Amino acid sequence: MGGFAMTHRYGSPRQTHDLDVCDFAPSTQSAELLALAQEGSALHRHFGVYIQRVTVAPVRCEVTVPCDHLERLNTLATPTFENLTLQVLDSHDLALSKLERSQDPDLSDIQHLAAQGHTNAKTLLERYHEEHRPYLLGDLQRGDRTLNLGHHLCWPKDSSG
Repeated sequence: MGGFAMTHRYGSPRQTHDLDVCDFAPSTQSAELLALAQEGSALHRHFGVYIQRVTVAPVRCEVTVPCDHLERLNTLATPTFENLTLQVLDSHDLALSKLERSQDPDLSDIQHLAAQGHTNAKTLLERYHEEHRPYLLGDLQRGDRTLNLGHHLCWPKDSSG
């Protein structure tokens, strides 16, 4: 998820220095992997990239993604690393996770996904209403407003207001 997925799966030109992850397998090595690759680690100092752990709602709401996102993960090819598998969110799930924050880089990412044909309005709206909105915590109207903002930015001609 995040900028790494945008850059390496969806072709965004923006730079990123962290790899946002929500899970490791095997989970028993999670602490060890984070220690080796977290911000400020030797890996970070050497390569300029670090791993940042984020949690997905409903565990602790840093990022909210549609409930069935695990069924749609895309595996990235990692020919240099035979024993490493990286999976990224489906483009619609990624867009919905970015809509919640709605900061400038997030909105630019959402527009990039639409402009490059990775997302379409119908799927985004369906996924929001069926798999995302029912699990949002707090003000649902805020979620609806941010969805409408994203929809208008990406597809202004078919936005109904």
